[in-house]
Amino acid sequence: MRLFSKAAIVIVLCLIPAALLAKPIRFGVPPWPGVTVKTEVVCQILEAMGYETLQLEIGPPVIYKGMTSGDVDAYVAAWIPQQNEMFLPLRDAKAIDVIGVNVDQADTGLCVPTYVWEAGVHSVADLDSHADKFDRTIYGIEVGSGMHSSTEEMIQNDVAGLGDWEQVGSTTPVMLSAVDDRVRQNKWVVFHGWRPHWMTIKIDMKFLEGVPGSEKLVSSSKVYTVASNEFGKQYPEAHAFLKNLYVSADIQSAWIYAFGFENKDPADVAKAWIAENPETVAKWLEGVRTVNGKPAFEAVRAKIK
Repeated sequence: MRLFSKAAIVIVLCLIPAALLAKPIRFGVPPWPGVTVKTEVVCQILEAMGYETLQLEIGPPVIYKGMTSGDVDAYVAAWIPQQNEMFLPLRDAKAIDVIGVNVDQADTGLCVPTYVWEAGVHSVADLDSHADKFDRTIYGIEVGSGMHSSTEEMIQNDVAGLGDWEQVGSTTPVMLSAVDDRVRQNKWVVFHGWRPHWMTIKIDMKFLEGVPGSEKLVSSSKVYTVASNEFGKQYPEAHAFLKNLYVSADIQSAWIYAFGFENKDPADVAKAWIAENPETVAKWLEGVRTVNGKPAFEAVRAKIK
């Protein structure tokens, strides 16, 4: 016995918000601490708005391909120019939706403790005149990494007189441990640094200005939120939220510190941050509605306390 006609079913379906009929919003998430927590923050807010979310731990090449094949919906870690090889062809072909910049204070380069900077070392050009204090040594990350290779190229090309310097390469934790040892002894040290990262919280440090020949190492980046071209049509309110999403380098560094250094669960880090920063969340959700048409910020406040 048929209880409902096809026409009645169609009417009922039309009354259900489109977001409730859609698949979970699938985020591509490389295994990087800052992206892990940032995506978790975004997902908790979206879930409070009534969406389902799914986090896929995959690398950038798979993510970019997935956004064009229908397997990935959104990505909050498009580092530019580092990912230009993957990003630019899709952007120029209008094969992805470039929603906006979510971090614009992302930097890489050579760094010194603040007491060294205050002593007059403000640029890569200042290093060699104090070579003995630095033991003619640059503390860097792993052999094979872009930063290590760029530094080796600078040494080989005698950029800023660094031709007789050496680079000590190791893992990030080992490098930072060596830097911390020297800082505690008030010794001079120059090392690879980047932000957002917990090192900027744990170490009182400054980034050095670049010189000609250091461009590959000393650079500033922007991090974009990107999505599939269908994302905005399927999830218009989620799209509006992600368009407003902006995270300072200090905020993301604090997330990385809590997760990557203090080993807190990213879900706990995200929930605590959302609850403790209503002003920022309110800016992100200005004019945004839940899947049921209610003010999104009020829904988030009610669920995440």
